[in-house]
Amino acid sequence: MEFLQILTQLVLPISLALMMFSLGLSLSANDFRRIAVSPRPAIVGIVMQLLLLPLIAWILLIAVQWFMPISNELILGLIILAACPGGATSNIISHLSGGDGALSVSMTAVVSLLMPFILPLSLALQLAWWDETLSVDFPVMKTVMQLLLITVIPVLLGMLTRGRWLVVVLRLEPTVRKLTALMFVLLVLFLMLEQWPQLNVLGFEVAALCLSLCLCSMFAAYLFARCLSFDNKVIKTLSIEVGVQNAGMGIFIAIGVLNQPILALVPLMYGLVMNIPAFSLIAINLYRKRSQS
Repeated sequence: MEFLQILTQLVLPISLALMMFSLGLSLSANDFRRIAVSPRPAIVGIVMQLLLLPLIAWILLIAVQWFMPISNELILGLIILAACPGGATSNIISHLSGGDGALSVSMTAVVSLLMPFILPLSLALQLAWWDETLSVDFPVMKTVMQLLLITVIPVLLGMLTRGRWLVVVLRLEPTVRKLTALMFVLLVLFLMLEQWPQLNVLGFEVAALCLSLCLCSMFAAYLFARCLSFDNKVIKTLSIEVGVQNAGMGIFIAIGVLNQPILALVPLMYGLVMNIPAFSLIAINLYRKRSQS
């Protein structure tokens, strides 16, 4: 088996499953009850993740095509990325930037369980609607089963582990989270090296698309949440949850499901450029805290 096949068919799904297991270790039933007690912010956020974000991606692609042609590979990559709601990374960013950490975790918990059922249908419909020239045969049922195996089951196993061995989990969960994150970062670096010839040619175009999607979705979520009169912490959290996508899931869909590594260029680049607005929000929050102290 070639090195790229080992990465995409074995290491990538295992890495994602371990990350979802790590997420499950941090979740409890209270994270779901919290939505039942105060459902409005979470429901608004989840709806924006599932509907507003793909709409923004479409508007962005149509707008850019008015000025310059975009290859089918980049169109597909951006549509795939926009269909992958944020994961554990958004929880960390929300916490460090002064958002509502509990809301962020609760949204991630619900979306993680919904993803295997909604994401394949959403992608299949979008790929069929965009343009016949894309001609992608998207395997819906196969994708549902694969996502169940690498998302829902690991999350549930993590939650069961937390419920059974809470003391041990509380001590080990931070270490497990860091190790799984490191494993995923190394995987992304290897994949970027494999795709370097394409990135070297399309790098600026891909980076501009990814950063535009991130900033536009954050701004749209901010405006929408502001119009609904949420407090500042909730507004910041919803902006992050909608603006920060699950790049790892996008990579898996591109390579593990569709077996088209070139489609992973967008989520790979996104995993880098999303840090620009993320670190900016964190830096602003730290500056404000320091100014108030």
